[in-house]
Amino acid sequence: MVNYSYTHLDQFFALSTWQKDVKGSFGLVPPPGDWEAFKRKIKSLNDACPPGETVKVIYAARHGQAEHNVIGDKYGEAGQMTYPILDPNLTALGRSQAFQTRSSLKREYEKGMPLPQKWFVSPLKRAGETCGIEWGWLFHDNLNQMQDGQGRWDAGKCHNVPAEVIENIREHLHVHLCDSRCPITILKPQFPSFVYPENMVDQDESWKPAEVRGRETEDELVARRGEGIKEILEKSKDVTYISLTSHSGALRGIYKSLNVPARSLVVAEMNVLVIRVKRSKSDKCRSVSDLIHKDRHL
Repeated sequence: MVNYSYTHLDQFFALSTWQKDVKGSFGLVPPPGDWEAFKRKIKSLNDACPPGETVKVIYAARHGQAEHNVIGDKYGEAGQMTYPILDPNLTALGRSQAFQTRSSLKREYEKGMPLPQKWFVSPLKRAGETCGIEWGWLFHDNLNQMQDGQGRWDAGKCHNVPAEVIENIREHLHVHLCDSRCPITILKPQFPSFVYPENMVDQDESWKPAEVRGRETEDELVARRGEGIKEILEKSKDVTYISLTSHSGALRGIYKSLNVPARSLVVAEMNVLVIRVKRSKSDKCRSVSDLIHKDRHL
């Protein structure tokens, strides 16, 4: 069984608030940020890596405001149970937030920012739509023809981003219906450029209501998102730059898995993470199912 260990290389980015970082080079140091120098340093690090090690750059993004976020802001957590929404879409504000990130990515690309070579996304609609708005400009979408960059932009359709859907980077499995996904037969027509796993069943089998399962524990969250990161790395062996679009709780688990300091990402925030990855074989790796089985029987 393959195992990975991670070291966060924190010398490249110094994060402030998102509203400051999105107006600049995402925290690249020293300000105002030299992307060409950054790319040279990343290449140099990779060239010096021994066998089994590599350096990855991950564009880690949280989705923009979605319909359930509005309910949570207004009524608190109890509102999620009182006004349940299955797999909610982005709001108009959420689309404008993602569009702000999109504009920043285009601006920084013109300054030399490296582009992702692979895209990965949670199966939930709010993540898919955010990914499409933020990166669709690379694939000849028609978003710039829409009024104010939002409005008629319809649930991420036709953005052409070739993202791979990863089940294990979906949101923390709460008891809220908003964290359950729509059937694949509904999602595929809305996100025709996404690649769904062949073994992903039509109906969501991961999310369960409170009376059946209860919410995912923190250990389960970290273990499951760690499996998601491993899957992404296995699919990205030959590339350095990776895009990942997910959720606040899921990113908490992902950051813990990658040994990145905790950060509560606001809606539509994107952090650029530089991670040294060491690949090894181990007979001692526990699967997510092993961990869940143990936790459920403590």
